[in-house]
Amino acid sequence: MEATNQKWPRRCFRNVIIGLTLPVLILMVISCGGSKTIQKTPKFRYAGTTLSKSVSVSGNLGVPTTATNRFSTKDKAVFAHLNLENLSGSHKVRWEWYGPDGKLYYATGNTRVKASRGHYTKQCTAWHNLSIQGDKAQEMPGEWQLKVYFDNDMLEAKKFSIVEEKVVTVAAPVAVTRRIFPDDWGLIIGIEDYAHLPRVDFARKDALVIKEYFNRILGVPEYNIISLIDSDATKARISGYLRSFIPANVSKDTTLYVYFAGHGAPDMEKGAPYLVPYDGDTLFIEETGYKLREFYREINALDINQAYVFLDSCFSGVAARAAEMLTKGSRPALLKVEDIGLATQEVIALTAATGGQTSNPLPKEEHGLFTYYLLRALSGKADENEDRFVTIKEIYTYVTRHVTRAARRMGREQTPFISPSMEDLKDISVSRVIE
Repeated sequence: MEATNQKWPRRCFRNVIIGLTLPVLILMVISCGGSKTIQKTPKFRYAGTTLSKSVSVSGNLGVPTTATNRFSTKDKAVFAHLNLENLSGSHKVRWEWYGPDGKLYYATGNTRVKASRGHYTKQCTAWHNLSIQGDKAQEMPGEWQLKVYFDNDMLEAKKFSIVEEKVVTVAAPVAVTRRIFPDDWGLIIGIEDYAHLPRVDFARKDALVIKEYFNRILGVPEYNIISLIDSDATKARISGYLRSFIPANVSKDTTLYVYFAGHGAPDMEKGAPYLVPYDGDTLFIEETGYKLREFYREINALDINQAYVFLDSCFSGVAARAAEMLTKGSRPALLKVEDIGLATQEVIALTAATGGQTSNPLPKEEHGLFTYYLLRALSGKADENEDRFVTIKEIYTYVTRHVTRAARRMGREQTPFISPSMEDLKDISVSRVIE
């Protein structure tokens, strides 16, 4: 293994790229913050290894983003981020990746990391990029293991999974847009397995299929689609993307598409609706939930052209796509849930159910009932006047007609809700139908 070796005053920075005979690329970067003169040698500390889907660089240090132990065969890579504190002298770091069969997939060999003589670095980070998509690892779904060594002593062994994502769509989305719109963005939140609440059947699949439709039908660049699935969809991460990341990356020409599949819950006293993130708890909904009014307000505050919000959720207090109550002792018949109306045309929201109604699954199709007909509408089924354009009013009319009818056949009531109201809504073309 060849390593570039540069001497830097009062800090170290080493960048190593390893090319393999296998179709695998592993990127290793070691970077250290500013060094200090040793007065008294501080105690070395291993501050842990974090697995994530990406790493950003802040100053001279790497920061893991989208931390998770669950990866998809569609993910580009697994990043393993090592954090060392009070590093002095010269040391060796080695990384070993083990596949699902328990056999060694790749070992880097020892790579040297050091501080300047007579100095120590307060913080030093190193990370590997194990490529998945397009490489051999994509064909090896299962439970993996990473072992990290420091001076030939194992610091930690971390397990992670690479899951094969087989997306079965309502119908394979055909290209109904002739081009990609580089300024457009998508935010997709799908939570099937919650930390503290009942599961939401098919929410993960719904989110994955919606991503395909955002890209191939609505023309959103794949690299502009943010997907927060299950444990990635925490309140902090949703808030971070809405308040910081998206505002910094959109433009006045942007159309933003937002999709949420998961639980909603009401404030039991006031009836205010909340979206429930992965780490939400209905017993403390004001503290752990995402208030829907605030969610809309943050989207409306964006300096963009247009935003569409699709919520496959309900706020009845009943678990989405299930029959049990989210909060023990609550009675849905006694709850008055507020319908949030939008006074602006720049944000149009389409929700799976009205007020205290529940959202339902469609087990035969393995989708949420609302999402199933939303997908069909976007693909062109809603083009009632056959002018080759699908408008937001056509989408709402089509989805409402079919969702209401299907729910009644199940012996339930579910009526989608749109805001602004149909009377106040300007009819805007959302997608174009091309054979």
